[in-house]
Amino acid sequence: MSEKRKYRVFTPEQRAETVLAGLRGDRSVRDVCREYEIAETLYYQWRDRLLEGGKTALSTPRDKPSAEALELAELKKKVGQLERAL
Repeated sequence: MSEKRKYRVFTPEQRAETVLAGLRGDRSVRDVCREYEIAETLYYQWRDRLLEGGKTALSTPRDKPSAEALELAELKKKVGQLERAL
């Protein structure tokens, strides 16, 4: 049978450190990825998650759409699906 592949596990602190090193701009992302021995695609996934989490953390209740707005968007989506079905 084949052996299970062992993946490296990074802590959230290690991920944040890696992404921040790339965001500083004093080195290229490629160089940062080589130093930390990760793929560039993994770096960009971590960066996107960090930035999205930051947006969520910095948002205020008035920035979030109301329940009515969410329901309206859902209903518009459903109407579009039904129109396409016809």
